[in-house]
This record gives sequence, structure tokens and C-alpha cells, in this order.
Amino acid sequence: MKSSGGGAVILALLLGCTGGSSSDGSSSSGASVSPGSAREPQACSPLEGVTQPITLDKIVGAGRHTDGTIFVLDEGRPDYRAFVSEGSVLQRKKVAGSGSTPDWVSVSVTDANGPFALKVESASGVPTRMAVFRGEPKGKTFEIGDEGDVLELVDASTYASLAVRNIPGTVNVEYDASTSDGRRIVVTRPEIDWSYEDFRVFFGTPERMVERPVRSVSRGSATHITFDVDSVEHDAVFGSSLSPNLTSTLTANGQRADLAVDETARGVGLTYFCL
Repeated sequence: MKSSGGGAVILALLLGCTGGSSSDGSSSSGASVSPGSAREPQACSPLEGVTQPITLDKIVGAGRHTDGTIFVLDEGRPDYRAFVSEGSVLQRKKVAGSGSTPDWVSVSVTDANGPFALKVESASGVPTRMAVFRGEPKGKTFEIGDEGDVLELVDASTYASLAVRNIPGTVNVEYDASTSDGRRIVVTRPEIDWSYEDFRVFFGTPERMVERPVRSVSRGSATHITFDVDSVEHDAVFGSSLSPNLTSTLTANGQRADLAVDETARGVGLTYFCL
């Protein structure tokens, strides 16, 4: 702990208010609560993902392989999304990376059946050629006609009857850290389609990890997360590979304590209560 004298008293000031529910929050980012509202935390399982419904957005290109498989690439938010027909379903696949120019868009896709890449060439926003490369291209993209399989361009009527299915929801544990007296802080977010507003903070003892209203999240060489614990603002700072010598800390009431980040715990084995 980085403080002068009265260590036990300071730790109590910093961490003592963790047993009850947090009733105050400011609407900035994350799971915040509007001032004056009150929620009683309920037992929950925040590490269990929920698959969200999904619809197609702005179509970049759609094509059919000679084997009948339909590939669709759309410009979702915050990134491109790839879909592949599987029976009566248009299944979303995880895009691992993408690249684009005004004339083409290319994405690399992770799939249980093996990775593949999709590329769509266009003119004035209208697709002119599309291809799939099964496996991993040697470069960042591939040349349609020279590599991979050229697809037959199709319109929305070709796949309109297919049910669009999202990637199964998965929760990512950004941080799992503890204070010197064994209190824990766990920060989570969705694995895909997330923004800083989706960060959730759970803080307390292993037997009672209570969700806390998040005020703000920012990230550079370190991640700063501010959240409320019974109307007291707490500021957590987590280092990264860009700041390997930075000590993760938690500050409240002007007092700062070190955080020990556990890269293997991943938030399991704790009892959670959600707002």
C-alpha cells in the first residue's frame, strides 16, 4: 500500500464499504445508475454469456459458392461481420481482422471448420466481384481470380429465408485483482460487439462481489476505471503491455492501495450480485 502511517485505518477507509448495495452513480459510461435511483443487488452469474439477437446491416457483398454455400459480408458496428449459410441458418462467424480501400474489403475469419478469408471488390459502392479463400492467405489479403474461389454474386432474395444467428455470447474478464486484505475487483465486458459502456465492475469479498455503478472508462498505456461504492468514487488503474512497470492501484478518499492482478483466476469461484 502506498500511504503514510495508519495502514489498517486507511485500508478500512478505502475498502470498508463493500457489503451493501451501491445506490449512487453518474450516467457516464458502463453499467451506471442515474443519481437518486436505488437498486438492490440480486444474486447473478455475470460470467455466463447471453447470445444476442442479430439482423443484417449494410451489406458489403453476398456470394454463392459452387457447393451451394452462401457467404455474406456486412458493415456492422463496430466492425465488419461475416455470415455463412449452414442449412436453414445464416450463421455469423468471428472476424479476426479486416482491411479495406475504396475499391475492396477483405476480412479474415475464425471458424471451427478452419479459417477462411472473404474479399469483395466494388465500384461506387456496388459489389463487382467476391471470393473466398479457405485457409490463411500468405499476405494480408488475396487476389480474386488468382487465389481462392470466385463466388457468384447474389441479392438478398437468395438468403432472405435463412434465419440469421449470432455468435454465442461470451463474457471476457478484463481484470481480476485483489487488495492486500483479500478484497477482489473483477471487470468484465462482452467478447464481441463491445464498447467501454459495456464494462461492468464487481467489487467486494469473494463471498459477496457486488456490481458497482461505473462512472467512466478510458484506455491508453493504462486503463482507468472509476466507479462508485456507496457514493464514494473509486479509481482503479490497470497497467498493460505498454506500461509493464506500472503498478495497478485502487484509489478512494485520497488514499491509494496496490492491486495484485491475477491473470489466471478469471473471476471464477466468486459469488456475484448484480444491479
